[in-house]
Amino acid sequence: MDTFDPELALRDVVDTVRGWCERSENTLNAHGRRDFVDQVAMVCGWAPASTSPTLLAALNDPNGPYDLASPQIELLPEATRQAELLSSAIAALDGAEEDHERRVAAAMTVIGSLPRHHNITSESSWGAVCREVWERVEQILAAQPVQVRQRVFDALVVPGQDRDGLTTFIRVLLSGGGLNGAVWLDRLGGQAWLGFGRWSTSLVSFTRESLQAEHLAGRSHPAALATWRRTRIERAYSLMGEDDLAMWPLVNVGEQWADRAVVDIEAMPEGRRSGWQALLAHCLLGADKARPTAAWQKSARVLLDAVGVDEFTERLDDWLPLVGLLRSLPLRMTTCCPGHVDDFPPRLADRHNVGVLWGLLWARAMCPPSEETLRSLGHIAERAARKVPGHGPSSPKLANVAVAVLVDTDHPAALAQLARLASRLTYKSTLRIVEKGLTKHAEALGIGREDVEEMALPGFGLPLADKLGDSSYEVEVRGVDAAVVWRNPDGKVVKAPPAQVRKDHGEELKELKATVADIGATLIGTRDRLEGLLRRDRAWTVEQWRERFLDHPLARTLARRLIWTVDGVACCWGSDALRTVDDTVFEPAGDATVRLWHPVDDPTTVLAWRDFLARHTITQPFKQAHREQYLLTDAERATGTYSNRFAAHIVRQHRLIALLSRRGWSHVRHRNDGASYQDPWLALPDWELRAVLHIAGIEDQGDDLMFDTMGTDQLVFLRGERTPVPLEEVPAVVLSEVMRDVDLFVAAAGVGNDPNWYDGGPQGRHRDYWSQNSFGDLSPPAQTRREVLAELVPRLAIADRCTFTDRFLEVRGDLHTYRIHCGSGNILIAPEDRYLCIIPDSAKAKQPEMFLPFEGDSRLGEIISKALLLAADKKIKDPVILRQLAR
Repeated sequence: MDTFDPELALRDVVDTVRGWCERSENTLNAHGRRDFVDQVAMVCGWAPASTSPTLLAALNDPNGPYDLASPQIELLPEATRQAELLSSAIAALDGAEEDHERRVAAAMTVIGSLPRHHNITSESSWGAVCREVWERVEQILAAQPVQVRQRVFDALVVPGQDRDGLTTFIRVLLSGGGLNGAVWLDRLGGQAWLGFGRWSTSLVSFTRESLQAEHLAGRSHPAALATWRRTRIERAYSLMGEDDLAMWPLVNVGEQWADRAVVDIEAMPEGRRSGWQALLAHCLLGADKARPTAAWQKSARVLLDAVGVDEFTERLDDWLPLVGLLRSLPLRMTTCCPGHVDDFPPRLADRHNVGVLWGLLWARAMCPPSEETLRSLGHIAERAARKVPGHGPSSPKLANVAVAVLVDTDHPAALAQLARLASRLTYKSTLRIVEKGLTKHAEALGIGREDVEEMALPGFGLPLADKLGDSSYEVEVRGVDAAVVWRNPDGKVVKAPPAQVRKDHGEELKELKATVADIGATLIGTRDRLEGLLRRDRAWTVEQWRERFLDHPLARTLARRLIWTVDGVACCWGSDALRTVDDTVFEPAGDATVRLWHPVDDPTTVLAWRDFLARHTITQPFKQAHREQYLLTDAERATGTYSNRFAAHIVRQHRLIALLSRRGWSHVRHRNDGASYQDPWLALPDWELRAVLHIAGIEDQGDDLMFDTMGTDQLVFLRGERTPVPLEEVPAVVLSEVMRDVDLFVAAAGVGNDPNWYDGGPQGRHRDYWSQNSFGDLSPPAQTRREVLAELVPRLAIADRCTFTDRFLEVRGDLHTYRIHCGSGNILIAPEDRYLCIIPDSAKAKQPEMFLPFEGDSRLGEIISKALLLAADKKIKDPVILRQLAR
C-alpha cells in the first residue's frame, strides 16, 4: 500500500492521543483508550508486511522515536497484539491457500477491526487511512472464493442486528455472484418484514431472486415468502410481480386459518389442489376494490364450480372460525431504528392474507348461507375491528368486508349478527357500514332501524337442554353470561363434559361451545343497548314489548329484571307475573305504551322499588332503581349554558378513550403537536342535541407526543353545530344520563382512581389531587355504593368487625384497623392514616355468593373482597401487603 505513509500516520495517532493525555492530567477515558489501540492496530496491521514489524518494534522501544505518555505505554501490548492479528488475517486473505475456514475467520477479523465507515469522509490524515483501508477490504472480500463469501455473508446478515458499513459488505459479497439465500430465507421467516435499516434495502433483489430460485428447485420457504409479501405491502417495494404472488403457498403462513388452509390443500390430490390454488389466486387479485365487480364474480363462479360449491363451503366454514386468533408464528420487527426490535402484535392481521380473505368471503357470499358462516363473519368483524395497542384496529378492511357480506346476505342470522355488532363495535368506519345495513333492512321491511335490531335478536333455542351420549346438559343464563351445566348418566352435576362425550361428540361439543359464547356476547350487547335506551325517547306497544323483551327467550333474562312504565304505571316482573311496586299483579292494556322506567321521572318511589328488588331477590343487569340522579344545581343555573361540575379533574387519556367508546361517545386521541382536536361528544338524536366535554392535554408520553394525562373542563349541550343550549332546557333524563357518563369518566379514568399513582405521578405533581380524589367526599355513584354496602355488610360473617363513617367502611383486623374509601376503594391504616396499597388482583379473599341489587359495579365487589381480606389480616400471605403492614 502506498497511498498513505504508515510511519507518518502512526506518528499522527501517537501525537493526537498524547495531546488528549496532556489535557486530561495524563489520563485517558475509555473512549480514548479504545481509539488508541484500534488506530495503532489499523496503521500497523495494514502497513506492508516488510514495514509492520519495524513500526511495532520502534513503538515498543523506550528509546525509540515515539514519545509516548504513560497511558499509551500501558496500552502497547494490546495494540501490538491486535496489529499482529490483523496483519496475519490480511496475509491469509491475500495468500493462495485454499483453507476456507481460515479465510472466513480472517475475513471476520478484518471486518471487526475496521474503522468507522463515516471516517472515510474526513480530510485528516486518519481519514486517508480509513479510505484506503475500506477500499482494500472491498477488493479483498470480492476476490474470495464463493464458499468463503457465502459463509461471511451468512454471518453478517442477521435480522435485528446492524454494524457499521454492512451495506458495503453485502454489496461486495454479492458482487461476485454464486451466493444462495437458504440461510438468509430461514432467518427472514421470523420477521414481520424486510426492514432493518438501510442495509436491508441492498437485499431486496437478492431476496426475491433467492425465493424464485428455491421455488424453481422445489424447495419451499413459506415463512420467508410471507415476510417478503408483507415487505412489498408495508414497505411499498415494487419489485414483486405476478410470478411472486403465484408462489405456493398463496396465503401467508403464521395465522391459524392460513396454516389450516395450507395443510388441507397440500393434502388434496393434484387436480383438486390446482383448482383451489386457482381460486385463491383469483381471490387475491380483486382485493384492491371495496366490492367485487361483475367480471370478478363471473370468473369466481367458474372457479367455484371447478372446486365444487359444497367442497368450498365445507372447507371455508372450517377455516373461518380461526380468522383473527393469535398468530401461530411469532414475528419480530424493527421499531425506531436498526437494533431496536420488538414483537409483532400477535393479533395484528397479515395484510396479504386480508386480501385473500376479501375474495374468499365474497365467494362465500355467492354460495348458500349457513348460520355457522354468518356467526363466523360476525366474530371476524369484531376481532378485526378490535384495537391493537400502538396500531389501531387489527384490520379495518377485513372488518368492513365481513360486515358488507353480512349486509348483502338475506338471512335472519345475518341480521342478528348486524344487530349484535351495532352494540359491540366501536370502530367508526365499520360501525357506519353496520348502521347503513340495518337501515337498508329497515327500509326494505318498512319499519324503523331500532325495530330491526330488536326483531333480529336471536333466541338461540333457549331454554337449551339436550343429551350427548349418556350425559345431559343445560345452558343456563347467569346475569349477562351463559354457562353449560353437565350431568353424568347418574344425573350428578359434573364440572366438565365427560371424556366419552368429548371423544364421540367433538363436533357437537364445538358447536355448543360456540353457541354459549354467542349467547354471552349477545347478552352483553343487549344489556348495553337497553341501558343506552335510558337516555332515549323510545317506546313500544305492549305487543312489541312482550314479543321483543318480556317473552323473548334471550331478552327476557334481562327484561324481567328491569322496571318498565306502561301508560305511566311502573311495573316489574316479580315471581311469576308483572307487579307494581306494592306487589299488585298488573295486566297491561293492549293499546298501552311501554317505556323504560327512570328514577328521575319517579323519584318518590325509588326506595320502594329498591325494597321490591330485595324482596324478590332481583339483581338488575345495570343500575336502574339504584341509578344516580344528577339534578341541576344553583351554580349551573347561574352559569346557564355550561356545567363546571366535572371540571379540573386529571384523567389518563387511554382509559378515557376506552370509556368513551364503551358509552357511545365520539372521540379522537389528542397529541401535543399544536394541532386543534375535537373534544369528546355524544349525539342525542331523539332530542336534537349534542353533549360536548371540553378537555385539554397536560403531559405527553414523550416518544409519540400522545398526551398521557388530560384535564377536564366544561360540559355543554349544543343544538346544531355550535348553538349552546341552556341547561334548564335540557330534558332532566338526558341531563342526568350525560352527567352520569361524565362522572364515570372522571372517576374511572382519573389518576385518583389508580392506586399506582399514590405518589402523585411524575415528580409528585399530582399528589394532592390523588389524595383528595382517593379519600375525599363521595361522588353520587360512591354514595350509592355506600348505601348498598350498608345493606350488604350486615349479612357478612365479618359484620361485627365493620362500621361505617361518612366516606369509609372501617374494618377491624387483628393487626390494624383499616378504612376503605367507598368511592375509590383505596385503604388507609388507622389511626395514622397510612396508605395501604392493595391492587385488586392481590385481594385474594373470595367474594361471598350473596344477593346484589345490580350488576356492573366491579368496585362494589372489590371493596367487599378487601374487607374480607383485611378482617383476617393475620392470614394474609402476599409478601407485598405484609411488608406494608409491618411498617
